[in-house]
Amino acid sequence: MPMIVYNFLESYDFSEKTVIPFCTHGGSGLSGTESTIKDITGAEMMDGFDIAGATAQNQRDKANEAVSEWLREGGFIE
Repeated sequence: MPMIVYNFLESYDFSEKTVIPFCTHGGSGLSGTESTIKDITGAEMMDGFDIAGATAQNQRDKANEAVSEWLREGGFIE
């Protein structure tokens, strides 16, 4: 994660909050980001979502379907 994200996580009050991480990447996926966020914030965590940056940029239909499926699985959309 970029340092600015660490700064935010360390300064914000996550009491009674749930964090749902998501990102694009160049091949590393979430790389343990979920556990790092939990360690820093103590917040409840939901399963995160990651997608290759190249897919997000060049295959928008595929990216849209992947995000939609993740949201359906999480119960956010039908």
